[in-house]
Amino acid sequence: MSSVMQSKKQIFISQLSILLFAVVAGFLGRTGTLYWIFIFLYFIVYMYLMSKFGQPKYPSSAKASEIEKGKVLYEETRAFEFVNMDKQYTQEMQEQMKMMNVSMMLSFAVLIYFFLAFGPVIAYIAPKFSNEKIGMTVAYLVLFEGSFVISSLGQVYTARRMKKQNKKAVMINVPRSFLVTEEGVVLRGFTGGSGFRFPLNGFKIQLNEERKFVELSNETDKAINKIRLYTKSPKKLYDIIMRRVEKRSLEAGDDEKQDSEQKQ
Repeated sequence: MSSVMQSKKQIFISQLSILLFAVVAGFLGRTGTLYWIFIFLYFIVYMYLMSKFGQPKYPSSAKASEIEKGKVLYEETRAFEFVNMDKQYTQEMQEQMKMMNVSMMLSFAVLIYFFLAFGPVIAYIAPKFSNEKIGMTVAYLVLFEGSFVISSLGQVYTARRMKKQNKKAVMINVPRSFLVTEEGVVLRGFTGGSGFRFPLNGFKIQLNEERKFVELSNETDKAINKIRLYTKSPKKLYDIIMRRVEKRSLEAGDDEKQDSEQKQ
């Protein structure tokens, strides 16, 4: 359960998952072991959906398969080796770990809620319906919605606290490997890849030779998202990226100029 405020898409997905789980649990699950199996599955599915649909959307986002079609200009397969050499990285991650701890505390609070609320909610709501399955479905719906409210209140509190401190959530994403092609940048992780098309609109590109990385930074009103590319030759990587960014920016400018002339 993320401590950063959820987007409208995340809220929609969470409400849809709550409804589906309530129906399935109401018709198939009852009490005891089955109840906790459904709660466990709910947590797993919810966390997966939130992580999948909660990733920041960038203007330059593209399918990794499309970017990989271009000629490879640079590739790094051992990025984590250089992460371990960066002593400041651990310090930077402390703030991010604090947010993760808040998220874990929220999850723990929700588990306690499920443990305490199950009996009273079932006893109060289910008997009000002549159909047992419908009664259990409504009871589960109330239980799941209660967990959503607790999580949302925790997120609101965290967001307001950070706003008072004049802080923004900083999320650092370090891919285990990446490649740069003529089309853009591809990040590779344990669960797949993601792509970003040149000229990398929405990103501020920074070089840190001493710490051996090139950083793509995107700042919104809620958070600062950083994609950090650790590599043996950061200056070489930076030069390649900047050349492609400048070239695509010029090409985009020429295309806009031609479109304007054609309209006239």
